[in-house]
Amino acid sequence: MKFSGLISSLAVASAATAASVPSKKPEKCNLPTTKIANIEVIDTPLVREAVKLIKNFIPLQPYLYNHLMRSWLFGAAALNNNATLKATVDLEVQAVGALLHDLGWDMRPNSPWHSETLPFEVDSALGAVDFVKGQKAGWSDNRLERLHDGITLQGMGSYLNGKNIDSNWIVKSVEFEFPGPRNPLVTDAQYDSILAEFPNDTVLRGSNETFTWLALTKPAGTRGTFIDQFGVAYVPGYGPLTHIAFDLITGGIAGEIEANPNSTFVSNL
Repeated sequence: MKFSGLISSLAVASAATAASVPSKKPEKCNLPTTKIANIEVIDTPLVREAVKLIKNFIPLQPYLYNHLMRSWLFGAAALNNNATLKATVDLEVQAVGALLHDLGWDMRPNSPWHSETLPFEVDSALGAVDFVKGQKAGWSDNRLERLHDGITLQGMGSYLNGKNIDSNWIVKSVEFEFPGPRNPLVTDAQYDSILAEFPNDTVLRGSNETFTWLALTKPAGTRGTFIDQFGVAYVPGYGPLTHIAFDLITGGIAGEIEANPNSTFVSNL
């Protein structure tokens, strides 16, 4: 889950679908289902293994396990409430993407999803793709790319216009988790049922600790991201906020003028 600047991203998923609707794919047909927290979800071997994988977070980060389950279930509930939309979404991609979108939060020693230099969103996406490949699930490169993009772009819903519907629904599933009013795409009864089984009573404290830990343990992978703010606030010696694009542009203007004394620039502001 990505709280861009913590506050600026506190928005719920919009009701409109932000991508074109593709034709129904064979992999979406006749999938087995079960119910979790009274929400109907797909029940493929791959999805069951993804749930099994994230249960490893329970001893150290129970809030992370609950967050990942809620993300999947909120998205599934919203899709269950719109049969036309549900028929267009690759439900296995949505499930695996929502369940594994924060693998990079794993605070266990020697986590395979904790690099020194990559943002946690990228660590999570690469980990999810590796997981699917390791399960010999037979996914096409296109499905793997949709999975990767949906996880990498989490919390960046405004960048998804024109993106495929499966990546969109990974992101939208995560956005149902953002603090704020309940989204009308999910009924109150569905919200209550999910929260009863997977409570969110420590998610903000858990997120705060995780983001601080990321800044502490991998500053090269957090500089220039929203995690910067947690590093500045909580990690001694982390340094000031970074403004990479701003610093590059404003810091280079004097040199540009010196190197091009005969050029003319007319401001339109």
